[in-house]
Amino acid sequence: MKKVLLIVVLLIVAIIAVGGFYFWKIYQQFGKVETVQLDPQLTVYLGGGGNSIVLTSEDGSKALVVDTKMMRAAKKLRDEVKAAEITIVNTHAHYDHTGGNALYPAAKIISGAYTNEQWDNDSKKTSRYPDLALKPGEEKVIKIGSETVHIRNMGRAHTWNDVVVYCEKRKLLVAGDLVLLDMHAALHAESGANVASWIGVLDSLSQKYKIRTLIPGHGKISDQSALAVMKDYFVSIGDAIGKPEKQAELKKKYKDYFSLPGMLSFRNTTKFIEKERKSK
Repeated sequence: MKKVLLIVVLLIVAIIAVGGFYFWKIYQQFGKVETVQLDPQLTVYLGGGGNSIVLTSEDGSKALVVDTKMMRAAKKLRDEVKAAEITIVNTHAHYDHTGGNALYPAAKIISGAYTNEQWDNDSKKTSRYPDLALKPGEEKVIKIGSETVHIRNMGRAHTWNDVVVYCEKRKLLVAGDLVLLDMHAALHAESGANVASWIGVLDSLSQKYKIRTLIPGHGKISDQSALAVMKDYFVSIGDAIGKPEKQAELKKKYKDYFSLPGMLSFRNTTKFIEKERKSK
């Protein structure tokens, strides 16, 4: 009986240890915030949920905040924004990108045209519905100081509606979770994820914008090449379905990508693409 109890205790300790390891990985990936000052008016905040940017006008009166993070990181980001007139763009509705919206009660929020139910489900009811909901293909152009900012709904890809922000003078694209670097894709059917559409959107972005700097939804700052890397991830995994040797090669290629069992992994992406193809 004592041996059985000892085994049970050891199993519980092992489960806690594994859980702690994955919690630490999640914290490292999503909890910490790294600040990168690209120029006097543009700051990038990596981590703490989805990556964010804050672009201010030269006189400091206006600010554009793209994605507001979540939890403590959202509050820290809010403390950095001093402008009186604030525009928020949510690249999509997921909580790690919208969790701080409520901290900006007077701000104008722009996002894609989700239904109220879709918005509430993905944002965990953290904020009001956007003040301006762009339809797929619709673009809004605003000025933040001397910068011309293009806000465009690229349509269905990672979610039902994925919005990108392009700073014309800086040739900078904020891609949201359309681009994820060094991590497996987050694919949730209930959020509208569609890999075939996603690949098309990546192609469209490559053709539409001249990109010197690209801010992914998660991961380090990159450039236009990140679009091709993201596309190759989906295309190569899709091409390897039913081909064990190719799958083995790709598992090695992506072995260092951030993953979470049952959520983000090579297997999850493969299964999602398989299911998507069968549903056509």
